[in-house]
Amino acid sequence: MKDNYDKETLTIRFNNFKTSYKSDQELIDKGLPIRHQNTPEDISENMTKEIIKNKEGDDSCVWCKGVDKKHGLTGDLYSNKYDKKSPIEVKSFTSNGPSQFGPDKKFGVLYFLDLRKWLDDEIVLWKVNLNHSSDEFKNIKVNKKQTLGEQLLEGRRPHISWDKIYPQISEFCEKIYEGTFENIFLKI
Repeated sequence: MKDNYDKETLTIRFNNFKTSYKSDQELIDKGLPIRHQNTPEDISENMTKEIIKNKEGDDSCVWCKGVDKKHGLTGDLYSNKYDKKSPIEVKSFTSNGPSQFGPDKKFGVLYFLDLRKWLDDEIVLWKVNLNHSSDEFKNIKVNKKQTLGEQLLEGRRPHISWDKIYPQISEFCEKIYEGTFENIFLKI
């Protein structure tokens, strides 16, 4: 399956976003009340794809939106290692704010791309070896009264930060990568 989103595209998009982000920061520093934009999904999902391919050795990993629609892929990333109906889910964050989970989202594995220090060229990718239907995932406490699974059953979109998720499921988490943007392209 050919993925049309390549290293060159990702590098250009990453550098353009970095320039825009720094420009926004200059305006914020001048006292203008604007917010930084979230990392565009194509950038975070393709960074994760490159790390999976080059650090985990999974050459079957493709960006679902980067392949021909005839393949019928949905979700963020596809890999032969997971069922087509339960693809790879990617969550990225540049702050300590929450990630959200949709009530109908199905995934075979979950990755968290920690971009809190991306401007200092430090990127971390965590793999959470749980799927959408695992009890351990559903039993993550979102607040004092409810679990992630309970909120999903109610049709809600639970919000919870990585720093609250990790301690609850750390035994299922593995750090796949910690390093620079440029090094995500190097095979191990």
